Amino acid sequence: MIRQATLDEIKTIVELKIRMFEEAGIKHYLKAHAESSVYDKYCEMYRNFLGIHFVMEEEGRIVACAGAFLKSDIPYCFYEPDQYGFIGDIYVMPEYRKRGFARRLTEETIGWLQACGVKTIRLLASPDGRHLYETMGFKPTHEMELKL
Repeated sequence: MIRQATLDEIKTIVELKIRMFEEAGIKHYLKAHAESSVYDKYCEMYRNFLGIHFVMEEEGRIVACAGAFLKSDIPYCFYEPDQYGFIGDIYVMPEYRKRGFARRLTEETIGWLQACGVKTIRLLASPDGRHLYETMGFKPTHEMELKL
């Protein structure tokens, strides 16, 4: 069953996010004690209606999640509309993969962001997730990055 996560479930969402970072081999990018910072930020975003997570529940247990966030940074804050959507934290526990959960959760986040009035949605695609997002209409952008 897919449903909107509650404030009380943010701790579980953060745990899944950390697992995602571990599996992707990028946990070393996180600050020390990142879990508490992420928890605090998500609570703030939920309260200000700037973020939401959808979860997939199986037998009363959260087994997958996806987050939708409203962002307004430079230069997008000068555009009309001045916010864009960002989808993140798409994670499915290994034993529940290949069941369409990521697609269904991503569709929920897209619907929420559309209802918020955004015209553009961004996400960071893992190599494993890229094909899914392409089949949903996401396109690579011209954004570039320089690591220092």
